Amino acid sequence: MMNSKILMMLLSAALACSAATIKDVKLSCASDGCGLRFQFAGTDDLPSFFQKYNAAAKTLTLGFSESKFALGEGSYEVDGASQYVRSMRVFRENFRDMDFLKIELAVGPAISGDKNEIALEKSDFILKLAGAKEKGWTLTKLFAAKKKEADKAAAEEKKRELEEKKAAEKAAAEEKKAAEKQALLDKKAAAQAAAEEKKRLAEEKKAAEKQAKLDKIAAQKAALEEKKRLAEEKKAAEKQALLDKKAAAEEEKRLAEEQKKLDKAIKEGGAVSALLPGLKEMTVLMGSGMEQFRLVAESSIGLSRVSGPSKTGVITVALEGPQKSPVFKVGSSSLVKSVGWGADGLQIQLQSGASPVMLVQEGALILQAPETTFKKDGFVFWTARPDGIYTRNWVKPSEESRSFDKFVDVYEPGSKKIISGAQTFHLRPVVRELIVVADETEFYTNPSENAQVVKRLVFGDRLVSLDLVGLYRKVQFDNRVGYVNRRAVSFFDELSSVQIEHLKQVDKERGETLQDGSAPNGSMLESLYEDRIIYSSFGRRDPFVEIKGLVEEGINIDQVELVGIIWESEVPMAILVESKNPSISYTIKEGDKILNGKVLKITQTDVLFLIQEFGVSRRYSMGLPDKFGGQK
Repeated sequence: MMNSKILMMLLSAALACSAATIKDVKLSCASDGCGLRFQFAGTDDLPSFFQKYNAAAKTLTLGFSESKFALGEGSYEVDGASQYVRSMRVFRENFRDMDFLKIELAVGPAISGDKNEIALEKSDFILKLAGAKEKGWTLTKLFAAKKKEADKAAAEEKKRELEEKKAAEKAAAEEKKAAEKQALLDKKAAAQAAAEEKKRLAEEKKAAEKQAKLDKIAAQKAALEEKKRLAEEKKAAEKQALLDKKAAAEEEKRLAEEQKKLDKAIKEGGAVSALLPGLKEMTVLMGSGMEQFRLVAESSIGLSRVSGPSKTGVITVALEGPQKSPVFKVGSSSLVKSVGWGADGLQIQLQSGASPVMLVQEGALILQAPETTFKKDGFVFWTARPDGIYTRNWVKPSEESRSFDKFVDVYEPGSKKIISGAQTFHLRPVVRELIVVADETEFYTNPSENAQVVKRLVFGDRLVSLDLVGLYRKVQFDNRVGYVNRRAVSFFDELSSVQIEHLKQVDKERGETLQDGSAPNGSMLESLYEDRIIYSSFGRRDPFVEIKGLVEEGINIDQVELVGIIWESEVPMAILVESKNPSISYTIKEGDKILNGKVLKITQTDVLFLIQEFGVSRRYSMGLPDKFGGQK
């Protein structure tokens, strides 16, 4: 009774915190079925709700937004043989910036899906369940009964501990008596051992005195031999010093001759390297809030060879080279101060406070960092190579407003203009996002079909493109880096019109699982689709482009049909036949030239072409026909 009162007080205190609080859960059955009631503290601020069934785990998960559970989070056992609810697990989870209270029910065979009917009676939220009748229960009463059992078990455990303590005290007294007896025996044995030890020490002292005399004689003999050895080494050192002096003089003479030759080459106009030995190029680029330093060595640089920066701001590249060299000072960079060879390899000294991002691309080391001191419109670029140091300054003075013709003259004096001054170009960076276009594909840990499969990706999944490794693309998915077959993915601008429409539909379907009021994924991608007129050509030419004026040679895709795709080979190929004469066929692969264009992409079901006519570029696709003769 007292436990029930305490439980009710806890429930009342919990209810006072928020109106959206589930104070109890109850299963009640009637002639027309059973109902799982979630009793809220009141009718105000009732939350949003969803249910999701996991057939493999036999669980039904219920979600309530911004809600609390009066009995607290944790696991609750109900009835292991129940046809409905066997146990409950209550926990919280944040989903799309909204806090959800989730109740995961381990269910019996009477619950087999998440399409269960729901109802609301005053402040009771009811999940109606169909099936056989079953004895009802109330979670607070089950909780109180289990607490009573736990208290009883605790009392029994305490009684058992007292009995064990009493037995332990008795055993300790017996052990103490035995220890006192053993101490007397040990004392007697120790006295006997001390007498024997005294006798042994006396014998050892006598032997040590004898050995000391022998050691003294041996030390005198060794001192004479060491004196003789040192005299011989001194004589050899003097001889070697004479040889070294002679060699140093010869080396000095050789260096003087080389310097003389170098001076002569410079005077006569010979080429002298502007770089340190072992380096091919150093480049600095500054502008638009970014500074980049690029270094290319004669040996290819791997990221595993790069270490640092150290506490003194030194980056070390473990390459073979001279242990000592002159220091190349980089005066025009706010990122790198100097470069030189050291005992551990190439040493790159950063400017004070510089903290660049490091990457390796095609065997070159690249350092990149934000740049704020260069507040001008344009770029400053210089590069050092063995044949000299070159600089370029594409900076537009703030007080000068030049025409396009003047800009071209300054950019490359005497060059031929290739575009008119009336043309305008807008450049902006874009994320190279890959989209899975296969129905399913594996996400591997390494670029091999025998590598471990991390997970399976499906059509519409987004990946970040990192690199191309043979038949595989290195990608990032959900903060994990792995590899996918490059034929199973495409960039957005390589998608056919059919794939774009399919992608829109997939994005929309994935967005339906969100709570009310949130935008589905598909709507977040509208910016990718806007301002573009996309239609399926179904193997026919664009009706809005004139036919006359075609001068390039190649397959006319307006006169052929797609009949097959060879997908399992290392290079995917498509088979085309002429519409009027099917006996004439063509085999094409990605990159092949066609009339006024080329083959852009081949997937398992489509071929995407890039057509350029009259200065206008357009894309359209051919799809494999289905069993009824239409396009898939």
